[in-house]
Amino acid sequence: MFRHFPTKQLLVEATIVRHLTQLTDTARARGEGGEAGAAFRMTFREMVSGAPAKLALVALMAESADPAGATDEVEAAASALRDAVEVLLPRGQEAGEVRADATMAEVYVLIRALANARGDRAVVARAIDMVLDGLSPRRSE
Repeated sequence: MFRHFPTKQLLVEATIVRHLTQLTDTARARGEGGEAGAAFRMTFREMVSGAPAKLALVALMAESADPAGATDEVEAAASALRDAVEVLLPRGQEAGEVRADATMAEVYVLIRALANARGDRAVVARAIDMVLDGLSPRRSE
C-alpha cells in the first residue's frame, strides 16, 4: 500500500481520513434510524474505542509532518464527523434519551478524555458506560 503514496505522511493522512470518514458515514446512517439515543450512544462508544488507533496515526503524522499541522483533508474529515455528531446529540435530546443540558463542547471533552485514557480495556469500557449513564436524562428533567 505504501508504494501508492509518495510519502509516509500522505499514507498516514489517508488512513486517518479513511477512519474518520467511516465513523462519519456510520454516524449519519445511525442518525437516519429511529433510535436517536442508541445512535448517539453507539457513535460515542465507537469514537472512543477507535481512538487509540487514530491517536497512534496522529502521532505518526506528527513525526513526519511539517509544522503546519493537519492537512485540509484531515481537518475536513474531522469537521464532517463533528457535524454528524451535532445531528445525533439534539436528536437524542429531543427523544428524551440524552441529557437536555449536554453541549457538543462537553461531549467532545468527554470523548477526548476517554480516548486518551490508558489502562485495561475492561476498565475503560466501564468508564465509558459510566459517562454514558451520566449523559442519560436526569430524573429531575
